[in-house]
Amino acid sequence: MSSLPFVLDEVITDVESFLRAWREHGMDAINLKISKVGGLTRARTLRELAESVGVSLTIEDTWGGDLVTAAVAHLAATTRPETLLTVSFMNDWTREHLAGYEPRSAGGRGAAPAGPGLGVDVDVEALGEPLFTVA
Repeated sequence: MSSLPFVLDEVITDVESFLRAWREHGMDAINLKISKVGGLTRARTLRELAESVGVSLTIEDTWGGDLVTAAVAHLAATTRPETLLTVSFMNDWTREHLAGYEPRSAGGRGAAPAGPGLGVDVDVEALGEPLFTVA
């Protein structure tokens, strides 16, 4: 037992692992990593579950650039403020940018892009030659 908040990180991989930790009173918060749980849809499910039982969240991913940051920003933007602890803008720590270094954080804050899809424009030329094409 500890008086300090306990945050579970990469051990939360699905609904079952979340519920087990919650039933055991094994966490106060989780680091919800989109790719670790299998994508945005599964991350949203876990986010909603955490919100419903009062578990706080950090929303991030294991790493990534502009596209990952856009996905993280959108999930965070739809999270109830009282359960959101932090959000990681991973593209702040990368040199290569496929979407013009968007979205950006400034002064410790960031926002989800407003455009369609993830809200960013991908520089297709920056991707280089495709490995293969499907006709």
